[in-house]
Amino acid sequence: MKKYFFLLATISFLLIHLVSAQENPFEQVISNSEDWRDVYSIVHYGNLIGVDTQFLVSVRHGPLLMNGLNKQNAIRIISSDRRPQVISYEKDLEARGFKVEREISVDSANEYLIRELEGINNFIVVGSTYGQSAIAVAPYAVKSKSWVFFADSSNIASISSILEDINVENLIIYGPVDREVKDELSAYNPEIIDTGDRFEDNIEIVKKYIKIFPTEQLAFTNGEFIEKGLMSGFDPIMFTGKDNVPEQIQKYLQSSDFSVGVLVGSDLVGAATNIRRSTGISVIVKFAQGARSASGPIAAVEGLDLFYLPTPVMKLTIHSAKYNRASSQIELTYKSDSNVPVYFKGTITPIDENGEGSRFGDTESVFISPGDYKTVIYPGINLIGEDLSLDIFAVYGETPSALEKILETRIQIEQIDSIDDCNIEIRSLIYSKPKDSFIIKIKNLEKATCWVDAELSDMLIDGRRTTLGSEGNIQLKSEKKGLVIIEQEMDDSDLDKNAIVDLTAYYGQRSDSLVNILQGKFPLKIQIISPTTIILIIAIIICLILVLLLFRRRKKKDYW
Repeated sequence: MKKYFFLLATISFLLIHLVSAQENPFEQVISNSEDWRDVYSIVHYGNLIGVDTQFLVSVRHGPLLMNGLNKQNAIRIISSDRRPQVISYEKDLEARGFKVEREISVDSANEYLIRELEGINNFIVVGSTYGQSAIAVAPYAVKSKSWVFFADSSNIASISSILEDINVENLIIYGPVDREVKDELSAYNPEIIDTGDRFEDNIEIVKKYIKIFPTEQLAFTNGEFIEKGLMSGFDPIMFTGKDNVPEQIQKYLQSSDFSVGVLVGSDLVGAATNIRRSTGISVIVKFAQGARSASGPIAAVEGLDLFYLPTPVMKLTIHSAKYNRASSQIELTYKSDSNVPVYFKGTITPIDENGEGSRFGDTESVFISPGDYKTVIYPGINLIGEDLSLDIFAVYGETPSALEKILETRIQIEQIDSIDDCNIEIRSLIYSKPKDSFIIKIKNLEKATCWVDAELSDMLIDGRRTTLGSEGNIQLKSEKKGLVIIEQEMDDSDLDKNAIVDLTAYYGQRSDSLVNILQGKFPLKIQIISPTTIILIIAIIICLILVLLLFRRRKKKDYW
């Protein structure tokens, strides 16, 4: 019965698209834009109306794309009026004998094309910074005939005005979005899919897909590019992770009815292999297409047309490994070259003159801020000899449960004899509303110069649990005070939910090896007016008093 239902649903889907295509004055759409949001919107528009869609990925791609087009089809070009890939692509096509129905120039395809569609009452709203959320919802959006909006604080008013003229039946907010977006769309009673983990979010949208279109096949990708097949809606999309398959994805696949996976792109073969081994799902790799230009007597292939999306940069390296003989501990320092906070979890194998020693590692994921260093201490380690090294295997990702990337390396150990004499005291934790920042007041209690870094754990912000960290450490001179600043916008609701904060300070005499930790729960004080403003107000008041006294004095002289 499941196979018959699948066949019937597929035929129905194709018939709907065929009928829809016959109602249009064009048979093909071409996206001509450098903006990924335009490309996504145009491809999604083509899928909703049942018309084949192509997209340009570069200037050089223009002539190559023509080799795969049918000259019998009427073509509509949708170009960005600010960032087209090719200037006057309409004329280029006509010069090659193609029929161009017309070329439309748009400022935002995402907001323009929804006005070209009829009968769309379902909507999915995703953030506009990165493209992974949009890729995850694409198949469900096609099957549920939903338009996907890219919303942030700068354009939500415009999107809201569009929705006011539409009878909105269902609205989903998927993944992280700006607070203003949620506030503006609250009137539509949206369904919110935002667990704080993009892999968990992915699982939830796949579940919604198979409710309306049961299938035993799915597509694997990492959400970093647009590809026609991924956008078609024929298969739900499951993120594999870049190198390592997150545990929650493995568990879901093991409990699901999926039996076949189509991997798009060759970069994820390692992760897909892990899926096949751990879940038993057969994996087919789609990595190329037939060549569109003749290059010899043998039929050749060329790479897939992929439009790459902005994605978070996550890169973790080992900065140093030190064996402190004075304290019998390994001091392993990581360096984040990421633009987002990262969590990592390492497994370490020490190697000395006796060979491999007993493994050790992290029992919990460790947080590191963008561009920062984090030293992890492993005490009670005894190593023998001069030639020492570590085999390091670490998984890392955006959240503690989404450790999708792998760092694997061997590093030589530097041996040191060091006793760290730093000792600090946390004086207060303040949130400054004028500066949208946490201000941590710290005092160095010792004569040695110390370096300090800090993080705030398990903060509840806009309904999501997160950790905040300072970007870089500060230097505290002998017995001096200093401020660690952590920037984060908070509203009154957030502040109420974080009255007591888990604060961890990392400190030490070496700026790249903060080997000491001070943890505690601290009451959060709220600063409504900055000290500078208070001083300015006092100065103004003093000036007014002086002016008033001077005025009264002159008045008395005039009277006499």
